[in-house]
Amino acid sequence: MVKNIEKINSNPTIFLANEFFDAIPIKQFFKKKDSWFERFVNLSDPNKAEFKEEKIDIKTIEKHLNFEISKDQSVIEYSPDTFKYLRTICDLIQKNDGGMLVIDYGYADSRMHETLQAVNNHKYSNVLENIGDSDITYNINFHSFEKFINQYKEINSIFTNQKKFLTNMGILQRAEIISKNIAFSKKADLFYRVRRLIDENQMGELFKVMLVKNKRNNFKTGFQN
Repeated sequence: MVKNIEKINSNPTIFLANEFFDAIPIKQFFKKKDSWFERFVNLSDPNKAEFKEEKIDIKTIEKHLNFEISKDQSVIEYSPDTFKYLRTICDLIQKNDGGMLVIDYGYADSRMHETLQAVNNHKYSNVLENIGDSDITYNINFHSFEKFINQYKEINSIFTNQKKFLTNMGILQRAEIISKNIAFSKKADLFYRVRRLIDENQMGELFKVMLVKNKRNNFKTGFQN
């Protein structure tokens, strides 16, 4: 186990981030007239948690990120720790080669949306209720990832949805091979699970796949049109 990716050796490294970035805490900002406000959670009384807002200078945040995250936005959701990971990993890819494969649920719109949500007992719930017992997450804005990665002269990214990626990688052919010598009930269950992964109305469109790599690396397996 690697506890600090900054201390990784000088060999080319492949990073896999499967539903990793959606689990990292985020910040939320909302534009009102010409000013930006950051949303906080007031936990002075845990049984009556409430949202509070505070005016902030968005330019200070953009200076730290090194790109204009607020351009054409009225809502911003981003994770400071996510961009720290991206910066470290992109530095390593640029220096040592390798790459990063990101699989997560999200969207590619240039405009961000408010997507913060909580799930409790497999049902959506109020983010401010059942604190500590709910799974709190958000949808990744892959367009902001791309903008961040574009800071690097020697790195680029390619992007698709999970349906196209898994289909291009041969998931249906693999399922056929696996199902040849199993009972019908298990075969039906196998294809039910495969369909859930690639169906556009389920995980096939909601989940996105991004490959971050050196520009001189022409690897495109899984990302063919």
